[in-house]
Amino acid sequence: MGIIEQFQQSLFFQWKEIGKWKAQSIWKSFFYLLCLVLLSSLILSFSSFSKTSKLDYEGLLTEMQPFNLSEQGLDYEGEPLIVPVPVFDVTITIGDVTQRASTDYVIALQQDGFKFGKNGLMSTNSTAYRDLPIWGSAQEYTNVDVLKLLQENESQLKQLAFFYQYVKAFLQVLISVVFISIIAWVSLPFGRSASVSYRRLWMFGAYGMTLPLAIKTILKLTGFFIPYFGMIYWFSIIIFVFLTVNTIKRSA
Repeated sequence: MGIIEQFQQSLFFQWKEIGKWKAQSIWKSFFYLLCLVLLSSLILSFSSFSKTSKLDYEGLLTEMQPFNLSEQGLDYEGEPLIVPVPVFDVTITIGDVTQRASTDYVIALQQDGFKFGKNGLMSTNSTAYRDLPIWGSAQEYTNVDVLKLLQENESQLKQLAFFYQYVKAFLQVLISVVFISIIAWVSLPFGRSASVSYRRLWMFGAYGMTLPLAIKTILKLTGFFIPYFGMIYWFSIIIFVFLTVNTIKRSA
């Protein structure tokens, strides 16, 4: 069976058809998983670079109310601001912002300190600005200082953004391989009752990730948020493996 047909059946969660597949090399399953995750990462990376390029950070820093950041705190009296940086999956908020960010992580700049955390899971504790390793000879940063830093380090920031995206893609592959391996190992007792080997369980897990990853990619592209989607993501793969093995068991 060709990889395109395998992709189609996996995308539509056709576990009954997938249960009829012959055992294949675990390397072929790994290659499929690798291509799947890298394709998703490539699409999301292109989207994040595109979104970031459309944002005018220099115009924002020039037009926004003046601020003064020092070791003592942030002096800013303007309206609350939301500054997304999609290429780094982070949103910087200034002031009392209640709107939900569209990125994975948030840096909340407050008067007496800042908070950093997963979007929707921000810590209640803040870190003092004096703990940041950015001071040296500089005692404060204003709009003009930050604008100058952006202009002077534009090429380095682009290189860092590309490096971040590469590392992010690598971690996505690694995490996927580890979790699929764990799911296959945990499913072994159930798989043995249907004479399904670890290799086939790993295959079912790898192909069962197709639909959840496609949904995850679409959600990130559109900025739509589903609470606890990470749990739903992996739980759906476990269900897929269970249904596939159960189909084999019933047809035996």
